[in-house]
Amino acid sequence: MISPSILSRFRIGSSVAIRHHRRLSSAAGELIQTGIDEGNGVAILVLNRPPANSLSMEMNEEISRSIKSIDENHPKVQSVILASSNAAIFSAGLDVAELVAPDPDRLPQFWKSLQQVYIDLYGSRLATVACLHGHAPAAGCFLAMACDYRVMYAGGTVNGRKHVPQIGLNETQLGIAAPPWMGQLLVRTIGFRRAELALAMGTLFPPHTALEIGLVDEIVPSDTVESSNDDALQALLPDKMKDQMMQQNAALQQAYIQATRFAKVPPQARVASKMLTRSEHLEDMIAKRQHDTDHFCGFITQEEVQGNLQEYVQQLKTKSKQK
Repeated sequence: MISPSILSRFRIGSSVAIRHHRRLSSAAGELIQTGIDEGNGVAILVLNRPPANSLSMEMNEEISRSIKSIDENHPKVQSVILASSNAAIFSAGLDVAELVAPDPDRLPQFWKSLQQVYIDLYGSRLATVACLHGHAPAAGCFLAMACDYRVMYAGGTVNGRKHVPQIGLNETQLGIAAPPWMGQLLVRTIGFRRAELALAMGTLFPPHTALEIGLVDEIVPSDTVESSNDDALQALLPDKMKDQMMQQNAALQQAYIQATRFAKVPPQARVASKMLTRSEHLEDMIAKRQHDTDHFCGFITQEEVQGNLQEYVQQLKTKSKQK
């Protein structure tokens, strides 16, 4: 079982986000930073919603918008790296402010925005590479699984502190459950029995275990790599992100290498092959979208579930005051 002290570092949302979510949510254009390298057919989307890239409705909408923008406006781009501006956290999952005492009109819209991210990311013509330098719990894990390839940092230091990222669908640790389509994505990624147990226990996996079970495809062992792609990667990174992103250089280099490999594959064949394994699940989501929304809204508003979430929020506030 994951200890509360570990869980509190990167679970969905934060006490600050909870207090100020709707009043201080970032402007849409700031939530995702984009870089384009049409010469090599590669783009990068950088999640940029401090402190933890938690997924609010606005964040979901901006992820979808950014994917569609590259798809429609940059036909030479064939692959996209999905990364984080925070070296310690890829995404901490759903924004808890969307879930605690939710606005009944906003809640279904929020959930449909997350469904849309699944449709747009999992079903994109673009080959997607998740660069996991930081933690990816809960819906952060979902974002990674929806990509075509996952590169994970093996661990080291971030801002002078020991850092070993973890990944997994750990919703049960909060007293809630992963939605069926997200849980099934884990089943397809790591296999039935491993996923069944991981979902029940809310397991977060360290890098080497994640690689062993197939949750990630590659781990990067060091902060320092020699590469001929340094200049290309620097040119790809959004101008505002260049300095802070270089702390993730090793993982970004490997993600860039894989992205360029994808970009060299004839796109029609690559996309057709991708849809062989994914179209059935995308069609199922589209067909059951309203049912899934109704199920989620009914579940999350149950008195017991709300009690679990409110208790978690209180724990976050207490820990924040103790720092």
